[in-house]
Amino acid sequence: MAVDYRLTSVPDDAFIRGKVPMTKEEVRTVTLSKLRLHEHAVVLDIGAGTGSLSIECALKIPNGSVYAIERNDEGIDLIHKNKSQFGCENLEVISGMAPDDLPETVMFDSIIIGGTGGNMLDVLEYCRAHLKEEGWIVANMITLENMSLFLNYAKSHFKNVEVVQINVSKSKMLKDITMLMANNPIFVISAQK
Repeated sequence: MAVDYRLTSVPDDAFIRGKVPMTKEEVRTVTLSKLRLHEHAVVLDIGAGTGSLSIECALKIPNGSVYAIERNDEGIDLIHKNKSQFGCENLEVISGMAPDDLPETVMFDSIIIGGTGGNMLDVLEYCRAHLKEEGWIVANMITLENMSLFLNYAKSHFKNVEVVQINVSKSKMLKDITMLMANNPIFVISAQK
């Protein structure tokens, strides 16, 4: 029986991958829960990488729309491949840099920040201007500096600010024994306009 990924998370190994970083399954699950998606949501994924979060959003809101922006050519190629593999016609891929290449006329219900290319404050200003009232912004950060920058901005311009730290270790077989291999800890920061 085929898995309906609208109802569950997509396993990491189901995505076409390259050398571009990908948000891991457990972090995607928490991130998606913080986005508060609805059936007709309009979502923006900034720094989409392989498109794993964009794909999961698109699958969960087939009557909504998702915009994914990525500046890395390999990432753009992977997003297109994953879009095709999962049949996500409601996903628009933007090759470019945020915020310069983002649409000016679209208002979003939810925004994901995965990477800003060093333009954090400009990206946050764009997000604040293009996020609908009561909409949610969720950022995944691995560095303390970016987490601090985002958190300080969010406290001044948004409400319901929350930080969740996720530490995931997965089992790996070594001969006939099992050990846990840790992934980088991730800060998932959510806030509402």
